Amino acid sequence: MADSSIKPFESLRVTKGGLGRAFCPLLPSYFIVLEYLDGMNAHLHNREIILLGLAPVTSEVKGMWHKGYPVHQGETESSINFATLYAHEKGIIPDQSLLRQEWLNFVDTLLTAGFHLHIVPFPEELNRPDSLYHDAVFIRDSGMIFRGIWIKSKFSVKDRSYEGEFHTKLIEAKLDKTVVTLPGGALLEGGDINYLETAHGTYYFGGLSRSNRTGHDFVREIIRPDHYVLVESEGYHLDTVFTPVVTVDNRMVAVIVTAHMLSETSMKHIHSLGVEVIEVSAMDSSGVEDELGDYAVNALIAPGIMVNSSKFTTPGVEERLAEYGIQRYVTPLTSFRYAGGSVHCLTNEVY
Repeated sequence: MADSSIKPFESLRVTKGGLGRAFCPLLPSYFIVLEYLDGMNAHLHNREIILLGLAPVTSEVKGMWHKGYPVHQGETESSINFATLYAHEKGIIPDQSLLRQEWLNFVDTLLTAGFHLHIVPFPEELNRPDSLYHDAVFIRDSGMIFRGIWIKSKFSVKDRSYEGEFHTKLIEAKLDKTVVTLPGGALLEGGDINYLETAHGTYYFGGLSRSNRTGHDFVREIIRPDHYVLVESEGYHLDTVFTPVVTVDNRMVAVIVTAHMLSETSMKHIHSLGVEVIEVSAMDSSGVEDELGDYAVNALIAPGIMVNSSKFTTPGVEERLAEYGIQRYVTPLTSFRYAGGSVHCLTNEVY
C-alpha cells in the first residue's frame, strides 16, 4: 500500500471500507495524516477528531509499553495514575496483537458513530529506547484546539512534557494552528478539560488535579464560555470521573460523575447547572483499592452519541441514557485501560 508519491504532511481522505484496515497498521511508518470518514454515518454530526497512530514495532522497540506501563504522578497525591500503578505492581505487559486489534476496532467504532477522523502518525522521536517513559498515544492531554489556535498544555507530570512538544509540532504544521503557550505558574493538561458548544450555550469544565486555576483561567479568557465550572476531584484527570450527556438536539441534559471522588463544593457547582446529575460507582471510573475500574466514564460524546470502552455497571445508568435517546457505542480498550486511559484520552476534538 505504500505510495512513493506521498509527501511529508500530505493528507489523504479515505472512507471506511476503503484503505482503512489495510493502511492503518502502516500509518505510523509515514509522516502523513489520514482523514477517515464513514459516508453512511457522516450526517449524524459534524465532529472532527484527532487521533495519534500507534507506534510502529522496530528492532529496538517491540511495541507500545513493551517494557511495562510508566507510573506518572503530578504535584498532588491524588494525581497519581492508579491504573499504571496497578499494572506496574502486577507486572502487566500488553499483548501487542490485542492492543493493535483493539485500536483498529476503536477506529472503526468512531467511524460508525459518525466522527470525521484525522489520524496523525506517532512521532518517531518518541519511539526510541531512550524515550519510552510517556503516554503519547493519549493526544487529549497535550492541548486543546479552539478555532485557529492550539492551546498547548503545560504538564505537571514532567516526564510527559516532551510528548506535548512533538504533538504541538505536528498539529501546528499539519492543521495550520497557531500555538498559544501558558503563562508562568500555570499548569494545564487536556484530560482536565471538557468543553462543549451546545444549543443553550458553551460549557467549560476544568479539573484541578494535574491542572490549576491559573491554567484554566487563561483558557477561559481565550474561549469565554457561557458556563465555567472548576472541579476538584481525586481522579488524576477530570475525564476519569466526569462526562456530560448531550441529546441529539444538542442540549446538555445531564452529567455523569463519580460523585464520591469530587469535592462537596464542586458537586454544588455542578448541581447549580440545573441538569440531571447521574452518579456512578468507582468501578465505572478508575476502580477501588486493588480492583481496577473499567473507565466507562472516560467517554467521547457528540449530540445524541456516546462512545466509551464499557457499558456502565452502575444500575440504571444505561437505561437512563436510552431514555435520553443516546446512541451507545462500546469499544473495549483493555490494553489502554492499564495505562489509565480510554476513549476520551485517545481523542481530541477540532473546534
